[in-house]
Amino acid sequence: MRNITEEYKDNKTKDQCLQLQCIECQRETRHKVVQSYDYSGSEVFNGDLHSLDWESHYQIIQCQGCMTISFRQVDWCSEWEEDPVEILFPKRTKHTIRSKDFWHVPSNLRRIYHETIECFNNNAYTLCAAGLRALVEGLCAELNVNDGPKEIIKSDGNIEIKRLTNLEGKIAGLHERGFLTKAHSDVLHEHRYLGNEAVHQLAKPSSDELTLAIEIIEHIFNSVYEIPRKALDLKSKRTKRRKET
Repeated sequence: MRNITEEYKDNKTKDQCLQLQCIECQRETRHKVVQSYDYSGSEVFNGDLHSLDWESHYQIIQCQGCMTISFRQVDWCSEWEEDPVEILFPKRTKHTIRSKDFWHVPSNLRRIYHETIECFNNNAYTLCAAGLRALVEGLCAELNVNDGPKEIIKSDGNIEIKRLTNLEGKIAGLHERGFLTKAHSDVLHEHRYLGNEAVHQLAKPSSDELTLAIEIIEHIFNSVYEIPRKALDLKSKRTKRRKET
């Protein structure tokens, strides 16, 4: 026969202070438990000298720096050999990448971008690389770039220019039509290689490779969409100010 006791309490851990990773500050900061619901239990078998004990804490927490609200759950069991299990929502670690707001990037590219970041933050690195490749494909489609030049060195040493309609050609076309510098188009070819290895060879890229690739695609979004729009807004404001004066 066994005897189980359970207890539920409001705010048992309220006002507790913790050092946790902050989703906004992107580093460990002091967090305070502003509300909690705490559950504990124990099970004792007749004749057994030991009990099975467990606890779960569900906490609304607030960063004491930026004041951002998030959620923390901590589970513990006396039978576990490891430390209590902590879950933070939104999920984050010191390696978490926070997706940026690109107000002037087309909505379908923004959607794929956010999904790609989610893949990275959930350690789905192969899918993240595939998402980065899809972003390059989508960028070409949005800019109506369907092909581009490639230099082919012939057996006699002469160079022949061919038009390619695959992703390699489209990336060259982005430079040809002035959307990207030559350096930026060369960098996008690295995205193509990364995506090809993930999609066709099921290769798993490293976290460092993907972090750099994400930073590059963010930089290209800024240069192709955000900065030109900000330049137009600045010109408009200057023109308006001159008319008013």
